[in-house]
Amino acid sequence: MVVWLQYISLIAGGLLVLLLLAGIVGGVDADVDIDAEGGAEGGSGFGFGIVKGGLTFLSVGAWVAKLLLLASTHPVAAIVSGVGAGAVAVYLMSLLVKWILGYEENVNWSVEDTLLQSGRVYLRIPAAGEGIVHVTVKGAVRELKARSSSGTEIPTGANVYVEDYTAEGTLLVSDSDAATNLALPPTSP
Repeated sequence: MVVWLQYISLIAGGLLVLLLLAGIVGGVDADVDIDAEGGAEGGSGFGFGIVKGGLTFLSVGAWVAKLLLLASTHPVAAIVSGVGAGAVAVYLMSLLVKWILGYEENVNWSVEDTLLQSGRVYLRIPAAGEGIVHVTVKGAVRELKARSSSGTEIPTGANVYVEDYTAEGTLLVSDSDAATNLALPPTSP
């Protein structure tokens, strides 16, 4: 029985290491995750996964049971302890994976994220045409097509404010430098 437990733990542990390395190196995740409502989905979800969880349970549980049997523990106590150790190992690994995935950040962006943001004109915006502006979206500077919302020319280097966008994704911007200059009271000498 001790030899069988050793083979089970070695094979399960080896397969687990191979799966984890394949996931790290190649992005391969041949696992199934179960959500809280009972549905299954393939790929890398929020859970630890059935295959990796099963391999962790078998590997840790078999090693603990083997060690307890070698220490002359009663076989029933060794098996119960192995099952408990395997369950604890799966729980701890799922907590570790959830903690690591908690640092994941969504870097996808859409043109809606540019609304009400300020930017700078890179290529002048003609009165009746398009230019290019730089707008910071989710920590990255994006270079986007833009039109003047008031129909006036906006020169290169001017600060702009994104008011709206078109269906094609072209931004409608206003010259925030001109708006600031209009809002300032006249100074007397």
